[in-house]
Amino acid sequence: MKDNEHVNFIRLELDSIKANQINLHGDCVACHMIFRLKEKLKSSEQNAADLLSEVLTSNSILNREFIEVVEKIHMKDRGLGGTFSLRDRESKDSYLEAYFSNVLDELTADLITMSHQIILRKLLLSYLGLYLAQTIGVDYHAATEELYYLLRKDDSKDSKISQLVAKFEAKIRANSNHEGI
Repeated sequence: MKDNEHVNFIRLELDSIKANQINLHGDCVACHMIFRLKEKLKSSEQNAADLLSEVLTSNSILNREFIEVVEKIHMKDRGLGGTFSLRDRESKDSYLEAYFSNVLDELTADLITMSHQIILRKLLLSYLGLYLAQTIGVDYHAATEELYYLLRKDDSKDSKISQLVAKFEAKIRANSNHEGI
């Protein structure tokens, strides 16, 4: 499949979703698109996700259409996202930019006041919470509470997180030592 074929395939899928002509995989626009690309390419889910990201990054019009469909299905049709889904694109972009900057500022402040192990743990727990939210279909807050319940219930889970943080540290040290040679 060539680049134009990818764009056309994604555009046709989006048009079919907008016209309610297809059933979404897991009721998620992005998941549906990834699974359809995976089937079409006879490739892995990760390769399909990477391809979708590449195509959307290189085609701003298609990227805007994609996010409009995501917002329509995930926010407007389902009544989620509160007033965010009702804003115009410029207002949404400003809102997203502000929160993007806030997160980076928070992590920068954490770098000053906390150890890198705590920051890596924080990032890992955020990723786990987000993954659970997407997988089990609940909001991020509920998924985070489920994650902390699991961690409180079973100390070995916390130990696994600590082991992964240690592996991150070892990898970072190895890369910085290698670059210093």
